[in-house]
Amino acid sequence: KAQLLAHRLAQLKDVGTVKHFHISMAKMNNVEIALDAARTARDILGGVGILDEHQCFRHMYNLESVKTYEGTHDVHLLILGE
Repeated sequence: KAQLLAHRLAQLKDVGTVKHFHISMAKMNNVEIALDAARTARDILGGVGILDEHQCFRHMYNLESVKTYEGTHDVHLLILGE
């Protein structure tokens, strides 16, 4: 899903028809998918998933910050609803 969305966004950008709501959809979707993958990796590792020796915990928190500074999920939903 994420790769297809990114590919379509690139096609729209190439022909000059990409709109702000397309970018919001891609950001919202891709951050959620990446965050879900990092959470799953942490869950698979169990208690050691929160230690510094495993990168999934660091990725999860980096993605949480991206979700905050790139615009929250709700803001992107508002943009898509225009």
